[in-house]
Amino acid sequence: MLVSESNLNNVLEDVYILETGTYYFFEDFIISEINEGMLFDWQMAQELLHLAENHYGTENKIAYISNRVHSYSLVPQDWLKFFKARNSISAFAVVSYNEKEKSDILIERLFFKSKIKKFFDLNDAVDWAKEQQKEYIIKKTTA
Repeated sequence: MLVSESNLNNVLEDVYILETGTYYFFEDFIISEINEGMLFDWQMAQELLHLAENHYGTENKIAYISNRVHSYSLVPQDWLKFFKARNSISAFAVVSYNEKEKSDILIERLFFKSKIKKFFDLNDAVDWAKEQQKEYIIKKTTA
């Protein structure tokens, strides 16, 4: 399900349509929909990081949902750079719509040391991301 087909539009704060995909910014999380056939690399990730820092600030972590409605590739070494360079993600959800992608999350778990979870429904991923963000905020304010 595309974000544009969901009931999330009423809580959407901002949307960015880039050459790489569409990025939806909400209060507690970001949802990405990378375009078909893209090779998502470090340069593209930096563009997203810049948008997120402008929107949320540099002091806050945010939940990230990869809504994989299109087929695309990731550069694994670049994900390592992404997660090492920015400790700005509180939780990472992957929404997959086909059986092939089930194993892809295993590779991402090698690079991402915080909470990561696979979903087959966008709404379930959003509920989980909101809960993870609440837990992060509680930990942040009581630390």
